[in-house]
Amino acid sequence: MDQPRTGGLQKKFFVALLIVGILPGVAALIATYLYSTDSLKHSIGNGFQEIARSTAIRIAAAVDTEIDRAARLALVPIHIRHSLEVANQRYAGKSEGQIQALLEAERTAWSKARTEGAPLPLPGTTAYLREWAQEAGYYVGVAIADNQGALVATSTPRTPYLNGDRDWWREAFEERKAYVSSIRHDPALNDYVFDVSVPILDVGHTKPVGVVGLVIRRDVLMNTILPIRIGETGHGMLLDTEGTPLICPVLPPTAHLIHESLLNRLAQDRPLWLVAEDDAHGGHNSIVGAAPVRFAHQLSPSSLGGEQWFTFVRQQPEETYAPIYSLLVTVGLIGFGLVIALASLGFLVGRRIVSPILALRREADALRRNVATLPDSIPARDGTARPASIDIRTGDELEDLARTFEAMRRALEESLRTVKTQQEELIRREKLASVGQLLAALAHDLRNPLGVIRSSAQLVLEEQQAESVKQEVARYIIEEVDRLTHRINDFLRYARQKPPEPRPVLPRDLADAALRQWNAQGSHESIVLDTNFAEALGPVQVDPDQVKEALVNLLINAQEAMPQGGRLTVAARAVEQGQVEIEVADTGCGIAPAHLEHIFEPFFTTKEYGTGLGLTNVKRLIQDNGGFLEVRSQEGTGSRFLIRFAAGPPSGRSGRTAEPENEAVGA
Repeated sequence: MDQPRTGGLQKKFFVALLIVGILPGVAALIATYLYSTDSLKHSIGNGFQEIARSTAIRIAAAVDTEIDRAARLALVPIHIRHSLEVANQRYAGKSEGQIQALLEAERTAWSKARTEGAPLPLPGTTAYLREWAQEAGYYVGVAIADNQGALVATSTPRTPYLNGDRDWWREAFEERKAYVSSIRHDPALNDYVFDVSVPILDVGHTKPVGVVGLVIRRDVLMNTILPIRIGETGHGMLLDTEGTPLICPVLPPTAHLIHESLLNRLAQDRPLWLVAEDDAHGGHNSIVGAAPVRFAHQLSPSSLGGEQWFTFVRQQPEETYAPIYSLLVTVGLIGFGLVIALASLGFLVGRRIVSPILALRREADALRRNVATLPDSIPARDGTARPASIDIRTGDELEDLARTFEAMRRALEESLRTVKTQQEELIRREKLASVGQLLAALAHDLRNPLGVIRSSAQLVLEEQQAESVKQEVARYIIEEVDRLTHRINDFLRYARQKPPEPRPVLPRDLADAALRQWNAQGSHESIVLDTNFAEALGPVQVDPDQVKEALVNLLINAQEAMPQGGRLTVAARAVEQGQVEIEVADTGCGIAPAHLEHIFEPFFTTKEYGTGLGLTNVKRLIQDNGGFLEVRSQEGTGSRFLIRFAAGPPSGRSGRTAEPENEAVGA
């Protein structure tokens, strides 16, 4: 018997409660993560969007302020407008060629003066512009150009004299609108700057007469971006619609470029936030905010390099999602602790439940052993030596089950003791009945032949009998003795039931041995034998003597079923599922359907001289050797007996296939 399992239910309680705790815990963690992530994304995204929007407003306000300052500068009457009017009067009455010649001569003189370090023209206006620029501290230069783009006054000698082909003069003068350039790098200053220019209109504000141009350091815009700090890694940026970072406090503008897919999502005409798969700063699935920069002044078409500015706010995703991860760790630790506590409680509850069940198992096992050793283990009715009663006190259904089980055990032991006693008596009676039946059949089969043998022997003793009669009587006596021997062998086989001694043997060898013994018995001259043995049949693991004996019995039965002659077929072949089948078939009288279900019963026979043990012994011998016997018969046309054994691997011995023989045995 298998060893009893211990702790199975207790472990199942522990595992079940562990699973019951873990699965909802995992589901809660997932739900917490999804809900928290979604809520946090919306919260942070809306915050980033608002920061980007406010930053865009401040940048636009800073640029608008510079445009307003330039416009106010253009209205200064003495230093600006009067100087400009004087400069424009130089072109009065001159042709285009004369004007260009004048401008070229003045440009040459300007270049020579700058080379020689001569003071700038219009000292009063120059001093005013320098003083005006120094008030803010972030101007690189301030310039006034006339209606031909020629320089009227400037705060720095770095300003070129002719500016008619420069964007800051052309856009402001020709478009009559404010102009703001994109941010560019100034190699001389090794700094980033941008241009702001406005037109100077005549008194009637009908046409431009000059342009005020400002070169401004990028610091004026940086001061609106740098204060934006979100945690350790969050910051703001200024981009244009080409994806070029104009201002980034973390990386230089040339170190990264916003890729097109993200740019298309960011460059909208409204503030927004989104989750960027790649934020161009090494972050993945980052939350970013963006907003367009809208200026109060209407700018010329070429302003900002023909692009649009927008602000961009981002943070490293590790820092962004840190609160979620912290929350998940906290919830996970609390949940795991609760699961462990719940599983431990289940372990204790399982022990309390399992203890009485184990006691019931021990009681059941004791009952099994008692039943297996009946009647010795079950005491007499006086009650001595009974097993001790089990003591289970749980105050619940388990206690009721235990008491019911104990009562059932007592009743079962009493019933089994009675059944055991009656069974032994029944077996004894069946044995006596079987022996009586066997003796009766044996006496019946011996009495008549013995009487015939006795009378035949008396005939032989009479002297007046002819020699031919004596020989015939002697042969008859021999036949009767052989028949008696066959009957006695049937009885002995039925009674002994010797266990088989299996060994590997080829099916063809079994059939050949049975046919040789059957041929030796003779009296089958009118029977035609057909044999057909398939090639390369594997050996079967059987007792060859017992299987041969069974085959001989089948051959004899087939012979007796064809008293007028017929065809006897013996074949061996492989069938499905790795089995070998041996067939013995005849064309005799067949078996009636009513008799088919009884032919293997002991002492059942339809022959006047049979014992009814032949097929009984055949079936027992086949089954003892692990085989299966099947009979197919049709009354009047013959019978087929099919024997199947499990086949081993093909034998190295080459099997022969006997050609169907059409021979009259003994003819």
